[in-house]
Amino acid sequence: MTRHFKHAALLAALLTLPVSIAFAQGGPPWGWGWRQAPPYGYFSGSQVERSKVDAAVKQTLDKATKGQTWTNPGGVKLTPILVDKEIVGQLWEDADPKALTVGSYWSGPWGVNVELVKGGKVVGMVWVKVS
Repeated sequence: MTRHFKHAALLAALLTLPVSIAFAQGGPPWGWGWRQAPPYGYFSGSQVERSKVDAAVKQTLDKATKGQTWTNPGGVKLTPILVDKEIVGQLWEDADPKALTVGSYWSGPWGVNVELVKGGKVVGMVWVKVS
């Protein structure tokens, strides 16, 4: 019994060694929590004009069609927004893409993420490239 206890204690000590070293060095390079972004970053740091975003979203939604609605494991119904058979966004409620308005938006590493609003409520998101 004592031999098994010694082996278990040794294993526990060896498993905690990498974590102890990480704490001693100040943690992983991306920090802990939301204080710092990962190395690749979430935001480009550039500000995009509202008029350009509105034009890009209008152009995208004019060509958009709704894909097949599916339900995720959490019970939320999702409908992809398609342009040329490519997913460019999603709807969380049943809505006509051409009747939606632009809400808040933010610039990310792959384009601009835009909230789609219907009757003052956010019902989906779309991703557009703005030049």
